[in-house]
Amino acid sequence: MRLSPIPGMSLSPHTVRLDFDPARDGFSFPNRFSWTDEDLATLGARVRPLSAASVALATTVGGVLGGRLLGGKGRGAVAGLAAGAALGWGGGADGLVRTLARRWKTFGLCGGMALAAIERWPRREGAVPTADLQQDPLRALLRRRQETTLRASLPRFAGWWLRARAERDPDGPFASALRRELDRVVETLRAGRPALVGLIGDAPDPFSLHQVVAFGLERRGPVDATVRVYDPNAPGQTRTVTAAASARPGHTAVSTTLPTGRRASGGAHISTRPNHLAHFFVVQG
Repeated sequence: MRLSPIPGMSLSPHTVRLDFDPARDGFSFPNRFSWTDEDLATLGARVRPLSAASVALATTVGGVLGGRLLGGKGRGAVAGLAAGAALGWGGGADGLVRTLARRWKTFGLCGGMALAAIERWPRREGAVPTADLQQDPLRALLRRRQETTLRASLPRFAGWWLRARAERDPDGPFASALRRELDRVVETLRAGRPALVGLIGDAPDPFSLHQVVAFGLERRGPVDATVRVYDPNAPGQTRTVTAAASARPGHTAVSTTLPTGRRASGGAHISTRPNHLAHFFVVQG
């Protein structure tokens, strides 16, 4: 296990950091890819088994939330169907990926990049540093790793995103869940492995979700902590996700140095609020 102190702090039961350097152990190219026919064909084939499950989950959760927020089972069903359509519009996986390609000229493989960076760490003697690898030869590998992360996380992403959209609250009522996820980050880091972490916001677009590599953590309380992350959108940089207890019991405030909000992209990147998240969870530890 390779552990080192966070600069300016000593290694303690509440502070742990792996010797993962985004400038060396992350990719030097940004998380931005242009569609190819191979990308579309591969994504359509891989997402097809996932789309039905995602739509079913979205319909069920959306029905529950819609029934509570809008009143009445009929309205809840309508909300559920709308949520299902958001995650599986176009009649299935093929329609979905074609819609994506028309809507966005570029796309991301944040989960694939994050997982591949984790798998390459620590660098074996004589191996090429991750930062020295080029984008094009890695496309197939990154697509496969992206699929792995989707299989592991898509239902949870959908569920937490729907809850964040329904709550419409800057401080989400997710304190118990967040405490469990912080425990998982700590356990993973102390086992000598970076953690793959999914970030949840309230952006209206169900695809405005993101994955990063957690490699350091300072914990000040059950739900008070700062997590250091490698963000595939920001080559060579260390960014942070900070959780803090809200004044209201059971609620938490989650801020980040990742750019979020409507000005961070053409729509709303992860969250509608600048530098704000609703929740995060460990995809793979």
